[in-house]
Amino acid sequence: MSDLTRSPKDEVSHLQQELAEREAELAIINSVQQALASRLEVQAIYDLVGDEIRDVFKAQVVMISTYDRETDTIEHRYAIERGQRVYAPGRFPNRGFRTQIVQTRKTVLVSTNVAEQAERLGQPTLPGTITPKTWLGVPMIVGDQVKGILSLQDIERENAYDDSDVRLLQTLAASMSVALENARLWEQEKLHRKALEREFEIGREIQAGFLPDTIPQPQGWEIAASLQSAREVAGDFYDVFELTDGTIGLVIADVCDKGLGAALFMTLFRSLIRSLSSMNALALPELTRGLSTTKRLKNAVSLTNNYVDVTHDKTSMFATIFLGILDPRTGVLAYVNGGHVPPILINQQGAREILKRTGPAVGVIPDADVAIREVVLERGDILFGYTDGLTDSANAAGEFFSEMSLVPCLVGGQPLASMLKQVLKLVEDYSTGTQQVDDITMLAVRRLGA
Repeated sequence: MSDLTRSPKDEVSHLQQELAEREAELAIINSVQQALASRLEVQAIYDLVGDEIRDVFKAQVVMISTYDRETDTIEHRYAIERGQRVYAPGRFPNRGFRTQIVQTRKTVLVSTNVAEQAERLGQPTLPGTITPKTWLGVPMIVGDQVKGILSLQDIERENAYDDSDVRLLQTLAASMSVALENARLWEQEKLHRKALEREFEIGREIQAGFLPDTIPQPQGWEIAASLQSAREVAGDFYDVFELTDGTIGLVIADVCDKGLGAALFMTLFRSLIRSLSSMNALALPELTRGLSTTKRLKNAVSLTNNYVDVTHDKTSMFATIFLGILDPRTGVLAYVNGGHVPPILINQQGAREILKRTGPAVGVIPDADVAIREVVLERGDILFGYTDGLTDSANAAGEFFSEMSLVPCLVGGQPLASMLKQVLKLVEDYSTGTQQVDDITMLAVRRLGA
């Protein structure tokens, strides 16, 4: 019956039927899209859509095939015939109806004489399958490229699919294409994250190798240190090393910025400071005989400063560094504070002295003038150095942690390593509910005795 000969009653009935069909289509589409939204595994998407199509269309054959443009081949990621899963691993030449879909990027519906047309186009048939009576295929398009073909086959009836079936299958193919592209990007990102995590893991291992395996413990002294990084790798570092004249080198430093770049420069600063502090062990004896502690400190900081400033000036990288040389026999600590947070000298009464800055950060100003200072650690005194990650820690109200609140924790006879753990716990409790924003590094030196 044509639209012109329908009665008003028939027209209303026809519109109601179309509306019901569209509502049913919309319900199916919504159901599939909601399910797709929770899928990020590629094969799970193929299985979900394939099973849904089989149920909705009551199709005997459902196939979802991906297309590789470079090789002009297809791979069947989902294949069902008469309710049984058909496994066809590997890639196959793209032939027949699928070639038309790829070339035109349009739907192909063959409702009659499928076998003859398939043979003429070289349409392959999977082993053990039956030639269909109706064949419907729609492209899965991402951007302007066909990435796959979604096909239905009815092996019993010709003219098995109408316009509404085509429309619904096209919509489902479009939804699946979007979901598959998201899944591909997610898997690509996941692989990238894994590779990045591995790189950071290697970076952590390398960086850990630059920290001292063991900390020297001169007779009559106790030394401890800790580093808790805010990211995968740290820009802070500490070092404790023995020099040939029996003195001990002490370093705590903070490279500007964070992340991998800061970690790379951390290794540079650490290597320069240690090697230049030990210059008399690296050069000919006649060139370094009589090298004083003051000269050694001056050389280490000045040469490191100039090397970084001249060689890496474009990076604008620098470090705040506290470098001290301790004579365990006398308790004299000669030091340079290059822009670093001032360490605190603590005795049993509390904070005894603040070791203020004696020059700018290292790597900022060429030929910067740095002063050498000395202090004597008496028996029972503790030198406590730290990086600004400690005082940058804030509570939920945005109030910063005060280093002076730590002084009572450091007055007492417990081991320094335990004291540093106690300090870190105090900082963590203070900043509960907030994220650590910077590396926290601490170095403590105690002269034993009453």
